[in-house]
Amino acid sequence: MHATPYLDEVRRRAAEAESRASAALADLAAAEAVQVALPAFTADVRDASELSVAECREQYVARFRPLLIRSIGALTDPTPWTLAWLREHCGQKCAAVNVGGSQMAASCEVAGVEVMTIDDLAQRIEARSSGRSAYLYDCSLPLKLPALCERLAVPVYFAHDWLQRTRRLHAFSRSWPSLFVGATGTRSSLHIDQWKGHFWMAQLCGAKRWTIFHPEDAWCLSPSWPSEAPRLEPTFPSLDEMEAQPGQYPLLRLARRVDVTLRAGELLLVPGGAPHRVRNGESDADPAVSVAIAANFVDGSNCAAAAADLGLMARRAAAPEHEDRGAAAAVAGLDELDEVALSADDARSAAAIGVPGVAGRVVPYGEYA
Repeated sequence: MHATPYLDEVRRRAAEAESRASAALADLAAAEAVQVALPAFTADVRDASELSVAECREQYVARFRPLLIRSIGALTDPTPWTLAWLREHCGQKCAAVNVGGSQMAASCEVAGVEVMTIDDLAQRIEARSSGRSAYLYDCSLPLKLPALCERLAVPVYFAHDWLQRTRRLHAFSRSWPSLFVGATGTRSSLHIDQWKGHFWMAQLCGAKRWTIFHPEDAWCLSPSWPSEAPRLEPTFPSLDEMEAQPGQYPLLRLARRVDVTLRAGELLLVPGGAPHRVRNGESDADPAVSVAIAANFVDGSNCAAAAADLGLMARRAAAPEHEDRGAAAAVAGLDELDEVALSADDARSAAAIGVPGVAGRVVPYGEYA
């Protein structure tokens, strides 16, 4: 495979992770002392009635800290969207559904994918004991179910997405918000979202159990960068496997982590670059179906890192004629932005909003996109 800046960066990240892991394994006690001395990694729980937009963006988004927000208000019409409602209103629409039960997002692989209607998805979920699990994962509402966008809003805390403020459309202009629908037993495996994108998820029905690791501690999670399909973000062993075999994965205990259950009516912020694993259901016996909406976003805190990774992705192939045009358009759009002016504008608008009232906690999709 020809050397490219993309491959050089993949190799650099792999070498850095291996170097840090090797040093820690040589003296685990010293490594643990270093990790313990680092700033704590926690997920605060805040109510929207006392959380200002400025505080959310400055103290959590910009500092790459997880946050759970309660009382966000109605993000969908009706509130909430249920599987039965989705089946009634868009049952004949088709989407790619994971039928293997586990989405391995870091490598863009799934145990199996089928294109099926929402009605078929609902039937598969309702008959979960009779076949393979079905999980609608990260289904773009603007692209796949655009009619639902008229019934959709975005949390005001994260409505400043710079991906929506570029002069021209690009690969991610209409990717989000996306829809997630799955029964207990379905999950996404441990992964990192691409190009350091921050992420929010609003739980509409049911629950999800989240495990989030500090963005700087991915090296503790036995990351690998397979040479046959090199990607900027690593793949990881199963978190269940690592937890069950601490002797084989001694560095896992060094990684700073938070475990959070996201319930209906709650909103979660996951910082860019943070490895995370998600399981649907309050428990392994939870009969409820999980329905959620989510989006990745970029602002002044992660724009430079996102643009750098997108630039590498655009030039992944050695031959210029094989440029990834979608990624190239996205990085070109971000590069055109005046980061200083946009950051100042975000700060002014956040200060003007203050602590949003109930009606001001959401922004209609039409005003966001």
